[in-house]
Amino acid sequence: MAQHQPERAEEPRVHPGGRLEPVPESETPEWNQSVDAGIPWGEGDGDTASGEEASPDAATEEALQAAREASRNRQQRRRRLLHDCERLLLLDFDTLAMPGWPDHHQLNLARRRRDSWLLLVSVLAAVVLAGMGNLVPALIGGVAFGGLALVALWGLPGVRHVFTHHPSYMELLLKRRRLLHRARKHVEHLEGPIGLAAACRPLAEYNPALRRSRYTGLYSLSERGQLVDSIRNRAQAQLYLIFALEAEKAYNRLREEYLRTHEQMLDQGEVEPLDAAAQATDPSLVPVPESDPGAGAPESADGE
Repeated sequence: MAQHQPERAEEPRVHPGGRLEPVPESETPEWNQSVDAGIPWGEGDGDTASGEEASPDAATEEALQAAREASRNRQQRRRRLLHDCERLLLLDFDTLAMPGWPDHHQLNLARRRRDSWLLLVSVLAAVVLAGMGNLVPALIGGVAFGGLALVALWGLPGVRHVFTHHPSYMELLLKRRRLLHRARKHVEHLEGPIGLAAACRPLAEYNPALRRSRYTGLYSLSERGQLVDSIRNRAQAQLYLIFALEAEKAYNRLREEYLRTHEQMLDQGEVEPLDAAAQATDPSLVPVPESDPGAGAPESADGE
């Protein structure tokens, strides 16, 4: 009887009749069992290492997801701020700057001319009254009456502007009132129902000049809706103009930051193009669904 060879145990036994007998599983070599089980060589030892690497990958993925969510939230805040401060683009510099505003020197000169005219009218009127009371000769009274008529005509704007282009004191006051009224109407249009100054206060993140104390009262009045009524002189209107110019600088920086971040997110495939919403809301760009040919079958059946 031949002795069993361990190194040749994997070979099948041959019966005298030539039939092969399968090798029992207990005698199958260990490397052969691993191949039969479908386990590649070397993977059994790396299970622990792959499990250890799974945890850092999951943490990294969570950190990236949190960063993406924070970036989307910042973009939403920027978009909302851009929408709230969009009225800054309607700013009219000349309306708030008030070119041609009559200064105090012009008002003083016009007041002196008015006072001189009133004094002359008073003197002539007194002479006329004295002539009517026989206190002065009738000739002097008649000359005074003619001069009074001419001086009174000088008070009419149509007659006065034939000889001089200097505006009167009343005309300068009316011009001031007209310019201030235009400025207040423009500020009212800019403020809108929400209060532009109060809504644009977060723009100080992009322009530190908006944090100055000179704008604190402006913000509080805008929050209460009393900003328009508080503008009563040129200095207050120009303060609002300076604020609007500083806010417009911050608005342009905010828009550039928003567009740059949106372009980066667009390259990463996280957002859609900016005109996607416009295309979705435009009725002419929405595809019309095709009618179902079988939808009219029940109606024709009911009609029959």
